[in-house]
Amino acid sequence: MRLIRTKSLKLAFIGLLGFVFSVVACAQVETISQDDPEKMVLSVSNKVISELNENRELLESSSADVKVFAIKHVLPYIDTEKMARYVMGKYWRVATDLQKQAFVDAFTNTMIRSYSQSLLKLRIESVEVEKAREEKPGRVTVASKVTQSDGNKSDVIYRVYLNKSTKKWMLYDVAVEGISMLLSYRKAYGSDISKKGLDAVIAEMQEKNSDFNGQVSS
Repeated sequence: MRLIRTKSLKLAFIGLLGFVFSVVACAQVETISQDDPEKMVLSVSNKVISELNENRELLESSSADVKVFAIKHVLPYIDTEKMARYVMGKYWRVATDLQKQAFVDAFTNTMIRSYSQSLLKLRIESVEVEKAREEKPGRVTVASKVTQSDGNKSDVIYRVYLNKSTKKWMLYDVAVEGISMLLSYRKAYGSDISKKGLDAVIAEMQEKNSDFNGQVSS
């Protein structure tokens, strides 16, 4: 699987991982409510600057800590299966249960591994969050503006949906300047799966994640 290196997509992942690490930082001391999408995003966004800077040295030194924190504190806020299902597209419908789970696991690890270092190099000065906008019942977008210390500003939009079973709002996509993280990955993975087959793509993802996975004891 080739890496997607467009500036906008990297920013989208930075937005996602910004959410991830801010949740990681504050989840250790407080529980974040998922009853309201705007409040959920606002709560974690307010933690980005201070908490990321405070934990930067620890997270930079150990990918094990990055993954352990994500498993314990982040994944409950992100619907990784929904994301993986969309990324696989038509191939999800014909995949076996084992293939689906393997792809979900590999995709989750790939997101954490590939962009954690990019986020940790980012110096965020401020984050502003706007009110949630309903796309349709049970689905909203929450826009934010991220200002870096060098003055560069990025418009980051979170897409959130209400899980009908748990009654909790879950993050499932991030877009920067209109570029959807999921759509970009779907195009790239779809192309690779059509050429190589699903099993080969999963194997490549697992191989690239092997060092990262190996640093965390089961």
